[in-house]
Amino acid sequence: MLVLDHGLVRLVDHMGSDLSIVRAARVSYDAAWRAGEDEGSDKRLINYLVRNRHTTPIEAVEFQFEVKAPIFVLRQWHRHRTWTYNELSARYRELPEEFYIPEPQNVGVQSASNKQMRILAEDAGVTQADIDFITDLQRHSEQGFALYRKHLGDGVPRELARLFLGLNTYSHQFAKIDLHNLLHFLNLRLHSHAQHEIRVYAEAMLELIRPIVPVCVEAWEAARP
Repeated sequence: MLVLDHGLVRLVDHMGSDLSIVRAARVSYDAAWRAGEDEGSDKRLINYLVRNRHTTPIEAVEFQFEVKAPIFVLRQWHRHRTWTYNELSARYRELPEEFYIPEPQNVGVQSASNKQMRILAEDAGVTQADIDFITDLQRHSEQGFALYRKHLGDGVPRELARLFLGLNTYSHQFAKIDLHNLLHFLNLRLHSHAQHEIRVYAEAMLELIRPIVPVCVEAWEAARP
């Protein structure tokens, strides 16, 4: 699934489904193994588990994603330590010239009341300051990559030449997580106060897992404040 201007998120692998959750829950009272059709009790049980925050059965399901995102997005992502990550190393290979440039309408202004976020005024339109920012960021990013390639060509080590590159440079990772902790991640990163650039990745992941655990996702959405 394509995200931002050069990014993507792809579901590489998964283990389990809604059925895995109810099996894990029912082992606590030594219930018989069920492989056949459900008569409605699974949905009721999953709703109960989610509503009452019985989390370990939900951890029975796991997902692995391939993610291509700007470095500043991944640095926010890596604050969530319940994921396991393997990321592209700019020490091992030269990075392709791909960097994130936001749409002018997504620039906005710094919030006066919230130190960590910007405000997008829907009725303000695109300002000259927005256009100037995009123009300067494009030029700065291109110059950074030009210097990066120049000094690589001069024999400067990759681990130092990369210092010319900005936080909007795209990186690439594989990341694995269980469903309970993924839903916690989504709860935070889908919030209106989350940065737009990571929120769109959260939106994409939610749609990727929905067909695999539809009952659990529905219960989680109903329980969100």
